[in-house]
Amino acid sequence: MSHDKEYLKLTTVLFRAMQNVETVIKNDISSYQLNTSEFGVLELLYNRGKQPIQSIANRMLMANSSMTYVIDKLEQKNMISRTQDDIDKRITMIDLTMEGHHFFKGIFPNHVKTLGNIYQCLSPEELNELIESLKKIGYHAMEMNGVKK
Repeated sequence: MSHDKEYLKLTTVLFRAMQNVETVIKNDISSYQLNTSEFGVLELLYNRGKQPIQSIANRMLMANSSMTYVIDKLEQKNMISRTQDDIDKRITMIDLTMEGHHFFKGIFPNHVKTLGNIYQCLSPEELNELIESLKKIGYHAMEMNGVKK
């Protein structure tokens, strides 16, 4: 028996759900006078600490030139600082300033609450099942593209 209709329906539902989730998240992030790239950099530094700019760009799936622009904007807002790596002077390290840390510490709980509001319609079991199912689909799609997990 063919599952063609279910595959098409699932794809449509997945894309529409993602568009709606993305809209809520973008609206939340913009309420802090940030764009999603700036928020992503601050979130990464807040949760992982000082990082090389290359690692941030790779994690954010951005070109180095685009990442430099985002870093410049955050530096102008006094949210982050740049320093040379102590060992390899070619590496630029990015870290939150005290002001950036306090700012993000103040907004992060609100952002997490927004995420909770999005997913509160799922039971804990449904949430975990959805996470595992989407990971399974994502890894399979990567393998189809010749990328190993």
